Amino acid sequence: MNASHGLILGIDGGGTKTVAWLARCDFTNESDVTNTMEIIGRGRSGSSNVRGVGFETAFDHLNQAVERAFTDAKLSQVTVESACLALAGAGRDVERKRIRTWAEQCQLASKLTVVDDALPVLYAASPDGIGIALIAGTGSLALGQNTNGDRARCGGWGSLLGDEGSGYQISLAALRAAVRADDGRGPSTQLHERLLDHHAITSASELIPILHAEPNNRIMIASLAPLVFDVAGSGDPVATQIIDQASTDLAEMAKTLADRLDMSTQPCSLAGTGSVLIHQPAFTQSVCDKLAESGIKTTYHAIPESVAGTLMIAAGSMTTH
Repeated sequence: MNASHGLILGIDGGGTKTVAWLARCDFTNESDVTNTMEIIGRGRSGSSNVRGVGFETAFDHLNQAVERAFTDAKLSQVTVESACLALAGAGRDVERKRIRTWAEQCQLASKLTVVDDALPVLYAASPDGIGIALIAGTGSLALGQNTNGDRARCGGWGSLLGDEGSGYQISLAALRAAVRADDGRGPSTQLHERLLDHHAITSASELIPILHAEPNNRIMIASLAPLVFDVAGSGDPVATQIIDQASTDLAEMAKTLADRLDMSTQPCSLAGTGSVLIHQPAFTQSVCDKLAESGIKTTYHAIPESVAGTLMIAAGSMTTH
């Protein structure tokens, strides 16, 4: 039997990491393909956000993740029957075209699907992909799909124009609060001392060379988010306000989509992923509470690995005629 028979590949590429899962399916059972799916290999590498790290680095990381998935499965790399790629920063046709060209050149798959990076989150939560996906990791984004198949997104504008509620913006707000406190322009906050201790420095001015040490500093800055949550948990009012604003911003994204897609009159699925939502349950509950206060009822699903949704999409594309 050809080694590629029944193999599908799902790839989820974000601002921090790229995850590839290799699975085998029985496509002769078209009515229940997803239940025949067996994950046989997993691979991981660095960021493949094309806007954040550039195409060449993104493609290197994609190659590494795929190679490691095949290695984990103890298989030689072959062209799979179907692959679904969901990459942050690849929402426009121009980016998707380059990604397709790369996939064709390396003979990744016989059938390739390139989707919005939030869409797999919906399919990981529900086989019909109906509901709202909310991503808050290094960056942030919301995507909704209703029963008519209408789709809309909110946020996802990147670190310069948006990413509200993300680890990056939470951390950036904390850094700004710390230097304002250092100047005397803002209220005193534990963030000042904690950020200096974290970087093993004695002066806020030493943050400047640290934060500008590498061109792509978004990931490093975003990694400070757990510190901000910790300080907020101690009752620091400045950190608490930063976290409260972040949850308000994310709730606003989800509500905007629920209203736009006419999903606000009945409970809908809210699928959350990204380090901020997955690792901060009290914060996630705050987002849900604010949605409820605004009249949007949701059933929340935590999606630790949205790559599972890319496999669902890859499998589904083989049975769609």
